[in-house]
Amino acid sequence: MSQRGKTPASRLKPVSLDSLETVGFVSKGDRKLLDHKAQNDYFSKIVERYMAFCAHHSEDLDAAWTSLPTSASGDATKNPPAAPPQPTEKQAMIKGRSASAELSTLLLSLRKLREALLATASTIPVSFSQRVHVFSVKISIQARHPPSYFPSLRYLLEKLHSPSHPLPESELKDLISYLILDYACRQDDLVTAFELRAKARCEHAFQSPTVDRVLTALAHDNWVLFWQVRKEVDSSIRTLMNWAEDRVRRHALKAVGSAYLNVGVQWITEGCTGDNHWTWDRLVETEKLGWQKDGDKIIIRKPKPKPQPVPGSGKGKA
Repeated sequence: MSQRGKTPASRLKPVSLDSLETVGFVSKGDRKLLDHKAQNDYFSKIVERYMAFCAHHSEDLDAAWTSLPTSASGDATKNPPAAPPQPTEKQAMIKGRSASAELSTLLLSLRKLREALLATASTIPVSFSQRVHVFSVKISIQARHPPSYFPSLRYLLEKLHSPSHPLPESELKDLISYLILDYACRQDDLVTAFELRAKARCEHAFQSPTVDRVLTALAHDNWVLFWQVRKEVDSSIRTLMNWAEDRVRRHALKAVGSAYLNVGVQWITEGCTGDNHWTWDRLVETEKLGWQKDGDKIIIRKPKPKPQPVPGSGKGKA
């Protein structure tokens, strides 16, 4: 019997579409998330993917969180971009995707959802919007992606938190702490950080010994206190503090260089950097230090030789 009329079966495998990526941005005309039920379902998928991301990278979650490229795209809807997989990144792949690609998908999906929430703000529960933005802030802080967390922080504290829809007290304290520390550590704006703390104390009875100690450390260039606090705090606070680590380390090295002739290697590599992962060679390369290593000591500068007496300059005998 002739098979001419039958269409041969395709040998190509069907394309597997990512349920998060098939949704577009409201700002670009996509209307899939303008319904609250669709928003809820989409958020559940994001949370599920986030849990899978953490589970797959549980052995080195810090590396996964910092896998995004540092340069941001000029187009906010393409921000953050995913870093191209590197040959050494094979162990960081999840089902064929790099950690940076998966993290980028999570952050972009949250941005799509936040856009939809803003477009439908008058029709959706405030509590749901609060929940999405808080979740977004916490993930974006860990990913060190300010374009994702900073606007959400401001929106939560200035718009979504109100007498009629107050955030839980512990959550409010965390968010205020994040905003103050972002100004102090990432933006290097201590004036605004102190102003925000004063305002939060008046409006929300805000109290945080951790925030107080960080601000004190930065205001007084107290790197010992800064590193001490960083060891004691949770991962979100530590990530925000890490924005200031370069300048705190450089101030510590500058202060040591102006005060000492020589110091121990370990005192420099750990005391000035705040952790024990730094080696002397790495520190020299990073900070372009011109100091010399002599055994277990670092020679910062040699003492000036004492001036020799000039012959015949002494007083003659009477």
